[in-house]
Amino acid sequence: MVSAFLLVVPWVPYATFRATAPVSPPLFGAMSQESDVSTLAPKCPSGAPACPDTGGPPSPLSPRAVTEASKIWEWKSLETPGWKLLMAKNFVVRGDVSVDSLRTVAAYLEEFLRVLQSSIGGDPSGLMFSARVFADAREFRRYAARLGAANAESLYDPKSAEVVVCLAHSTGGAWLSKTLAHEFTHEYMDRVWKRTDPLWFAEGMAEYFANFAVHGGRIIPGAVDREGLLLLNLDTPIPLGDFVKSSREEMYGSTFRLRYAEGWSLVHYLFSRRDGTIDLLLRGGTIQKPAELEEPWKKHLKDIER
Repeated sequence: MVSAFLLVVPWVPYATFRATAPVSPPLFGAMSQESDVSTLAPKCPSGAPACPDTGGPPSPLSPRAVTEASKIWEWKSLETPGWKLLMAKNFVVRGDVSVDSLRTVAAYLEEFLRVLQSSIGGDPSGLMFSARVFADAREFRRYAARLGAANAESLYDPKSAEVVVCLAHSTGGAWLSKTLAHEFTHEYMDRVWKRTDPLWFAEGMAEYFANFAVHGGRIIPGAVDREGLLLLNLDTPIPLGDFVKSSREEMYGSTFRLRYAEGWSLVHYLFSRRDGTIDLLLRGGTIQKPAELEEPWKKHLKDIER
């Protein structure tokens, strides 16, 4: 499976990795301590769309929450047979899937919008975000091929500013939520922060937000990616001085699984520092001396393994 983020060439997104392995935005430093996933004991597994009934608030991705959020959203049929358009609060979602599926996709995306805005700031006011949902894998493949991403399983296309997914590619209950979180992170960073690079940061951020826990009726990004940790333990991580210079060919080549895992882990570490580095990168800055992060980053990996 291959998915893509179409800036110039395909990106390999979260779904693939799992299946095979500007108005003065607020500074990152404003994130509250309660958002730190390490301080919470999640009530649901990472990425779980629904929680067991523990008497507390339901998951915002539960069927009940989707129904409540979407009850006033309107939809209409489009000229293309089978295609519909759903208007949510901040999203336009098109698809040849059921109206219930469109509502689910839109409700998930609305929740991830809230998560991203509260986590990394930015000003999305006045923006309408877009998603396209296919039911049939062959139709999706034809569409992706026209965009130059014939092997994609899901993608974000910055030319149309649209997340594109195919429900036929689902591999389990958490697939849709994680895939949408990954691809919409690309869209949010592109449209709100005007950031599509460096590649390690763009993919690391998408992986960071695609790994989340649910606690007290809230999505908490930054859950530990156990598969990513396993890959980093089984292989030799790329020295950070080299990793942050990853080219497109390197990022999406034969070592893409390791580079995705390393991108997630480095972003996870940078979030834990709470020193404004994430904000600096969102504003177009760079890590001047990545080699100096090598030891504290590796220590962070050991700490989160516990």
